[in-house]
Amino acid sequence: MTVKDTTPYLDALRAEIQRRFGRSVRTKTDCQHLEDQLFEATGHLVSYNTLRRFFGLVPGGDPRSSVLDILSAYCGFADFSAYKTDVGRFSYYFDWTQTVDKLQWTEDERDALFERIRNEDFNAQSIFLWMLFKVTTNEPISSWSFWLDHPLWTEGGLRKAQLVFFSNTLADEFRQRLSTAEACLELHQNPAAFRWVTHFFADYETIQHGYMAHALDAMAKRIEVPLYYHGMRIMQHFLAGSWDSIVPHARAVLAEGYRTETYPILISRYFQARFWVYYFEHGGWDPQLTNDYVAVLTSTPSIYQHLLGMEFLPVAAALGFSAPVLRIMETQALQLDVRSTWSAAVDADLSRLAFMIALVQNGDLPQYEYHRTKLKSDFWYKAYRSYLQALYYGCSVLAGAPLYDFAPSIRLFPGLERALTR
Repeated sequence: MTVKDTTPYLDALRAEIQRRFGRSVRTKTDCQHLEDQLFEATGHLVSYNTLRRFFGLVPGGDPRSSVLDILSAYCGFADFSAYKTDVGRFSYYFDWTQTVDKLQWTEDERDALFERIRNEDFNAQSIFLWMLFKVTTNEPISSWSFWLDHPLWTEGGLRKAQLVFFSNTLADEFRQRLSTAEACLELHQNPAAFRWVTHFFADYETIQHGYMAHALDAMAKRIEVPLYYHGMRIMQHFLAGSWDSIVPHARAVLAEGYRTETYPILISRYFQARFWVYYFEHGGWDPQLTNDYVAVLTSTPSIYQHLLGMEFLPVAAALGFSAPVLRIMETQALQLDVRSTWSAAVDADLSRLAFMIALVQNGDLPQYEYHRTKLKSDFWYKAYRSYLQALYYGCSVLAGAPLYDFAPSIRLFPGLERALTR
């Protein structure tokens, strides 16, 4: 059996073998001498031709696991698995001893760390979080751009889930450091850093007062993504209960429109704006809205469908429009059990809660109870946690079994409380 995806370990193993051998392995003769040493040290034979392939002196495929076990034994380990564990442990300790007291990072060092992040190196990701924690708690806001104004975050192919994880892990630091209008304006001086924080930490808990409210005020001075800005303003006024202030932002979203390649959460904000305009003009639900929404939903790649439900559907359900919400959910386009990424699981719970509210309003308590057991409330990240808890509490009240632990959360959102108790 050959061993795949072990290149970093193999490079380290080659270096360790040559250290023990006492010289570099560069020739056929070196490999013949190494063959003799390996047999003497381990009692097992690895031919010099296999060694030539292993050290890249002649073309060849991946080494067999039995060969790697012998080479690892030569280096003092039980087998290749034990060697990899030791190398990984050494790498972890080495990384952190070189990080905790590091005062200055060069651009090359930063970029090397980011490249490791791109390659799903969890050790590098933890180091980045540590550095970002130090920066956001101790350094001037103007210095954040060194870490946040970088093509990796916009052009590097990282998934939304990774970016949301990084930003939400620093939730408390962002809330504290950006708790004033002045601080948000200072960050706003660097558009890339400002966008990195605000777009991936769209914090509902502070959307009325604090970080997110100030960020939206700063954003109003330079609206780069109208669907994002006006969509967040709609949620701000809905949650605060200042519903009359929604209309100008909803109309701005409709004037902007969307293209098919628009990120799905922004398309969700378009449909929410369309809902509000019709709601204020006609006092009900636009019948065409359901068909148009389902058409877009079913034509969206499945890995993104959860993003179309997470903002629009809970609002519609809370306002009592159970019939269209149930019609949308009956299409089964929204995969409520999606677990493709960490953030997708949380986003899907927002759609599930909308479904649960509609089920209770429709008197279907057995189905409500079934979906209640599927929620992953311990999994909810900070940007949405209080909002999710408020939806859950309101839903439980409608079902006749209030979850009093979540009662403080709904008081943060008087507009949502008003909608659910109408």
